[in-house]
Amino acid sequence: MTDITISDELADRIDARVDQTDFESPAEYAEFVLSEVVTRVERDGGSDESAETSREGVEDRLQSLGYLEE
Repeated sequence: MTDITISDELADRIDARVDQTDFESPAEYAEFVLSEVVTRVERDGGSDESAETSREGVEDRLQSLGYLEE
């Protein structure tokens, strides 16, 4: 396992969402969300995609999941 540091604000948001799910911990929920985002970027990205476009895709997905504000 590897530790990842996130802001206190994001940690609070994750904690609040975990209460509404079947996940047993914020770490389990965060791992699921990150896995989903990375899988989607890999699937949708393709090898011709630029780093900036890929970043925008990740940001769009995180925003749709409620982790980033518009």
